[in-house]
Amino acid sequence: MAVVKVSGKVSKVFGASSQGLSLVESYKSATGEDYTRTWTVWFAVSHDLQLDTEVTVFGQLSVKIEDFEDKTGKPGRKVKLDINNAQIDAVKPAVAPVVSAPF
Repeated sequence: MAVVKVSGKVSKVFGASSQGLSLVESYKSATGEDYTRTWTVWFAVSHDLQLDTEVTVFGQLSVKIEDFEDKTGKPGRKVKLDINNAQIDAVKPAVAPVVSAPF
């Protein structure tokens, strides 16, 4: 099975023990256009990662083609990207906004 390494921001944490998360990877195409790609990441144990935390993970790649219908009923297909048995390589905590005092 292929192993992948992905960096991005945590957009959602889920699972009974917070062992899953959605990771949004941002990248530029060869023509310079900005794109994002969402990965579902599964850990063996919880890591208590917070939303908007920048994290790099690696693990086993799983790809699945899924059929769907959009809001108008038009059928389509999408690629679901999962990382199984993930491990954390690096974490950069989300930066809390600085609140200035009025005095």
